[in-house]
Amino acid sequence: MGQQSPQVIEAFNNIPFVGDRRDDGPFSDIAGEASVDDPANMLRGFQLEAQIAEWNTVPSALLLALAEGRRSVARIAVPPGDYNDYLERPAVSGWHGTGFLVGKNLLLTNHHVLNSIQVANAATIEFDYETSREDLLTGRSQPQPPTKRFKVDPQRLFVTSPATATGLDYTFVWIDDAAVDEFGWIVMERASFTAEKFDPVFIIHHPRGRLKEASVDDTEVLRMRATVIHYAADTDYGSSGAPVFDKRGRLIALHHARNTDGQERLQDGRVTAVLNEGIKIASIAVDLENRIRRGGSDGGMAETVLGSMRGSDTLTGFFGALGREATGGSDVEAVVNAYTGTEQDIDIGFWNIEWLANRWRDPEKLKGAATVIADLNLDIWGLVEVSPPAVHALLSTLQSRFGENFECAFSEPDARESKQSTALIWKPRLVSGRRVEWPEPISRWWQLDSRDDMPFEAVDGKIFNRYPGLFKFEALGREGRQPFDFFLVPLHLKAMAEGAKRRRLASMLLSRAVQEMIANGADADWIIGGDVNEELESGDFSALVEGGFLPMSATDEDAGAFTYLKSPKSLIDNIFLSPKVTKTVGGTDYFIVAKERSLDKYVRQVSDHRPVVLRISLSEPKGTGELNAADLRRMVEQITAGQRGATSTRRRR
Repeated sequence: MGQQSPQVIEAFNNIPFVGDRRDDGPFSDIAGEASVDDPANMLRGFQLEAQIAEWNTVPSALLLALAEGRRSVARIAVPPGDYNDYLERPAVSGWHGTGFLVGKNLLLTNHHVLNSIQVANAATIEFDYETSREDLLTGRSQPQPPTKRFKVDPQRLFVTSPATATGLDYTFVWIDDAAVDEFGWIVMERASFTAEKFDPVFIIHHPRGRLKEASVDDTEVLRMRATVIHYAADTDYGSSGAPVFDKRGRLIALHHARNTDGQERLQDGRVTAVLNEGIKIASIAVDLENRIRRGGSDGGMAETVLGSMRGSDTLTGFFGALGREATGGSDVEAVVNAYTGTEQDIDIGFWNIEWLANRWRDPEKLKGAATVIADLNLDIWGLVEVSPPAVHALLSTLQSRFGENFECAFSEPDARESKQSTALIWKPRLVSGRRVEWPEPISRWWQLDSRDDMPFEAVDGKIFNRYPGLFKFEALGREGRQPFDFFLVPLHLKAMAEGAKRRRLASMLLSRAVQEMIANGADADWIIGGDVNEELESGDFSALVEGGFLPMSATDEDAGAFTYLKSPKSLIDNIFLSPKVTKTVGGTDYFIVAKERSLDKYVRQVSDHRPVVLRISLSEPKGTGELNAADLRRMVEQITAGQRGATSTRRRR
């Protein structure tokens, strides 16, 4: 393509930063408004979890991870042409950039590399444009790489965010299957807490359009923000659109800009004026979710891209921006608002951690449980088959390791310490909770067993082998919103082989208890969840269905299940559900399963039981000037009735 024009190089080297250069601590851009209590402590906690090497060495497996990842990285060549005055000139010379494969038919680069469908149609994607191992060993000065070229098809998929201080400077574009089949792809994961200050990062790119290179030395993280990461590294024009990897070989950011307007001090004391900025993959995921919620021409394309994302983002919780309003005047503002929009929803999980009940003195067991809870970042957890000492030790670990503050309450607060029961833990900064007593005679129902005058065999034992505690919660921080409260009952019932009859009796009694409570004024929303050891579609919970519950179930016993009852005046818009959970009755679209989310990042390492997770998405309050559908119908009737009367009168005249 020839020598690049100075104007193009200058333009590419002056792409505006999204984050400022102030060194005032990690995530200072959302200080006091993040969904986690202490983002800096959370970052340190996850880096302790991920610690794999000293600063000056790397595990040898990292070399393999980077070598495999480099195959998916390509040079992007845009020929000279008139591209809508992109560089404020009627015609521009061509340019180079970097891009990489991130899924089936998906190429990711910067907006300022492929800024329009017109430019994308003109571009060529060149893989294997690199020095071969043989040429490297022989020291050949002008190697001829076996370049493989592909075209992209932006008509089939093109999702982009502008290269401005308020945009995220990314472009996803459709590419042929053959590229992925031959060169593979780099996995995109939602993750905010990826690298701490002075951690190394690694960049694979085509600086100035040269053969593929890797920045692996003097590359260190200098600053972490909600949407971007700042780092020192050797980059240049043409590096735009390169993948940024962390010390474990994970893709964490999309390199997009460099800045030389200040000074940065490196870990060894040296000073550099060059600062690089990468757009975090996690923030791109939130922007895609915002686009889906807003709808529009690229909503469906954004959903396709999001399907290639894995894992969960601790900073937004397991469900990310799902159910949150995509507010803000720019892409960056909307992402930050999604990170801080915790008043729009309540996230709840149920998890059987019986393996921790008697082994809570094992620091590895405690660390594993705490890591799962910190990563999923829920507001409330119903813990099943757990002991009070285990819960207190777990909360202490969450505080010391991740800076997360939880409160707790037990279904059986007076039980002996060795007894396994159910408990609730919650974040007092986001919700207020308390244990309340079941009224009489309901409280006596939970104590019934075979020694009472009951019509079942002695072998059946107690109906509730774990007392179903009653808890009341209220959402906090809902400025300008209607108050929202609900009852929650953590549940554990015997498995099918041990007590099918008891489970049916339990469902009937629970249904009757809730109906009695509602009849006596407790008309809040209800959630009953936990470990029922049987899919709800078995029919054991038919009494709850008849009582108005909408049952949900996991597809395997280890994941448990839960039920939900919506009160007549509920503020809930939707309920989002974790994978492997499905509705078992009815045809309502009230429940939405987040199929692309994964619970396995840490869960499989610590437990055979998978949590059941849901997000309650809350609606905006009704303003005084707003009318519901019934009010509107009455107004229409009055208007049309008045018009009919007026017409009749005029005719009579």
